[in-house]
Amino acid sequence: MPISSQILPENVFPAEVMLTSEKDKESLLKCAMLVERMYTHIANAAEDFTVLSSFFVAQYVSELQRVTLQPEIKAHLTEGIYCILDHCVEQDITFLNTTLQMGVKEVFNELYNSYTHYDKSQRQGEEKYTV
Repeated sequence: MPISSQILPENVFPAEVMLTSEKDKESLLKCAMLVERMYTHIANAAEDFTVLSSFFVAQYVSELQRVTLQPEIKAHLTEGIYCILDHCVEQDITFLNTTLQMGVKEVFNELYNSYTHYDKSQRQGEEKYTV
């Protein structure tokens, strides 16, 4: 069972989330923050998880293709998956582009383009000025 499904059951993500109570929204936001933290932790323990990075990304984009997320929840989950993408090598990206189904592949390409355009260049800029 995928980690994201264990932490965020299917009924957390449907489009009806937009209509939930403020208390539910707070719970969902806390959950998204915990998932972001988990992805960051996984990324920091890269040696142990590198071979699984593409599978984390595949699970995320598969779920993302099926549901609509509130922007603040999506922002935390996206930041977390960016940490995982930091550890994907070219073979992982090729694997994802080859194996993902058409609709999911489009979601992945959008995510990856956003990652390479904004996040990756920002992180590389930060590394330049880090002692």
